[in-house]
Amino acid sequence: PAAKFPALMMIGRELMKQVGGLLKKLDPYQHPRSTGALATSAPLLEDGWMDYITYRSTDDQLGAIEHQLYGAPAVNAGLGLATDAEAMRRRLWNVTMNGQYPSFGNAAWYDFFSASRHWDLEPYFDVDGGRALALEDVEYIVYVEKPGPVEIAVEKRGYDVAWFNPATGEWLKQKKDFKGAKFLGEPPDKTHDWVLRLSREGHKESMLRSYRFEARSVVLQEVEQNSQKLPFEIVEPAGDSLPIGKPVGYAAKVKRESRATRSMMYLWTGEVASDGQGYRVLGTGAKGSFEVPADIAKRSPAVLQLRITAMNANGKVYSADKIVQLTK
Repeated sequence: PAAKFPALMMIGRELMKQVGGLLKKLDPYQHPRSTGALATSAPLLEDGWMDYITYRSTDDQLGAIEHQLYGAPAVNAGLGLATDAEAMRRRLWNVTMNGQYPSFGNAAWYDFFSASRHWDLEPYFDVDGGRALALEDVEYIVYVEKPGPVEIAVEKRGYDVAWFNPATGEWLKQKKDFKGAKFLGEPPDKTHDWVLRLSREGHKESMLRSYRFEARSVVLQEVEQNSQKLPFEIVEPAGDSLPIGKPVGYAAKVKRESRATRSMMYLWTGEVASDGQGYRVLGTGAKGSFEVPADIAKRSPAVLQLRITAMNANGKVYSADKIVQLTK
């Protein structure tokens, strides 16, 4: 479609801004507003009419990193891209760990989160062996996609401990409660994925008997852009120009191995800032290849702002920019 109707693509953002602004002005009920996207609609968020972000991507690096950048709800409509029931289930739980709302949830997932304070949960990073959500001091949820040892730091309290089978909806509750600041354990078996829940069930019940505007404050972190403090460096692309519509290799390399860099997520985006069309997602991960789309610039020659946003295992986000000339 972009090749056939380039003029429509160029006015797309301006048109969406006008239509979205009109809906925002005339809708007396102020329904939630967003738009579809091949990857993410986040580039349009700053236009002011959209109040949640939509995704149609199965890539956790995109959703997890952008959750740390934008103070808006995120809905992932990409679960239908999974190939079978097991893949769908794993996608469902990983999307949830990204901090996103899935557009589809099975009965086991629904029942699990109906018994939680799901509206208060945020991604939690002080964990090894899985991916976590938490309302600190109240509830910790760890998705263990690849069964093995799990270690999670918690507020020093007493917690009910239970393992949840996401395939069947079965609960296996630990008879003895856990009390301490660091939980160590393993799933009941290694035949499939599991979900660990550490919760103060009595405290959760008491919280439901009172009204509060918020149980936690969600503060967006400041992205580290100081080149001296970046834990990674850009290896590719190495030159100061990029071809349009041709495969280009990209790669980032960790400068020094540490506990924080034991796992890194990377998001590669590109934007011709002078055209005001917003950024495009070019790639994810430490290395791969991407193609700069032909419709990314209104005119030629054009200058592309290539941005690499990375998140370490502790949830800290870093960003580096590289300015390159686009060539045909």
